[in-house]
Amino acid sequence: MSVDGVAMDRSGSIYSTQLRHAEQQFLTLAAETNDSNVDTPWILVASHPDPLIQVYKHQDADFCIKVIAELNCTPETAFDLLADIQRRKEWDELCEECGIVEVVNSSTKIQFLKTKGVWPASPRDTVVVSHIKTMNDGRYLNLSQSVEHSGYPPRETEGIVRMDAKITGQLVGPTPDNMPNMCRVVQVADGDLKGWIPKTVIGYVATKSVPNSFKRLDQLVRTLPPSNVSVLLSAIPQEEQPAVAEPLEPEPTIAVPVPPSREASVSYPSPMRRSVSRRARSRGLFARFRLVLKWWTPYMIFVLFVMKVYRQFVSRGRLGSGFIDY
Repeated sequence: MSVDGVAMDRSGSIYSTQLRHAEQQFLTLAAETNDSNVDTPWILVASHPDPLIQVYKHQDADFCIKVIAELNCTPETAFDLLADIQRRKEWDELCEECGIVEVVNSSTKIQFLKTKGVWPASPRDTVVVSHIKTMNDGRYLNLSQSVEHSGYPPRETEGIVRMDAKITGQLVGPTPDNMPNMCRVVQVADGDLKGWIPKTVIGYVATKSVPNSFKRLDQLVRTLPPSNVSVLLSAIPQEEQPAVAEPLEPEPTIAVPVPPSREASVSYPSPMRRSVSRRARSRGLFARFRLVLKWWTPYMIFVLFVMKVYRQFVSRGRLGSGFIDY
């Protein structure tokens, strides 16, 4: 189907091709291993045990963050909350404004989001096309990518920088051990924040703001009544369902240490694999060290500058007092 030469799927969405490409990119990032024992571009930058929240940063990108969290609710409860842009401010501590610009159909909307400014960086906003669907394996996907829309033009005159959301969204499903009333959320945010923004601000977002937001999310879903049916997905009519099922994607994995009681059943790697594992761990440690230096270099420079000014001030004070004594 096409309108004015623009390809559309059976749901009538002109964004169908863009969303299909975005979905494959999202699933690739979500499925990449986070195991520190193998060569991986993902670096663990924040971790919280209860609820389980792990935040990873892609070392080859300025701003590409993956979150793996296990929340105390059913997948349907978590998905309906995460996919509802109008409730984003309830759990995302950086979200200042959000809403719907246009309803394309029951599964696709044009939405906007504005973040708070984190000093000394300016606030950001973005306009995205968002799409929800049920995957072949039963998990739920909420996917977004930047678009231009006349209903929400840039706001540079207000000092707001329009960022580019390359890929962002959540994949929600049961936990690996199928715990009742629990779910696993894999969130990926890959974007170009545009404008000037210090590394320290990106570090704060990854290590503080994102974990805190997921803690708030877990507290919020605990108060909601459990549901085994997604209200948002059940509202999609049959004619808007995809005509061709997508291939199954591997489940993203969390590296879990082997308990001492299970050491006897573990098959230890060969010397060659041990060597590769050591090199991978060394690269991982070096990458983390390099990441920390990037985030804290501006602070270190500022501290050194203050110390230098202070020493000059004290030195001049001593010279002055010496002339007086003379």
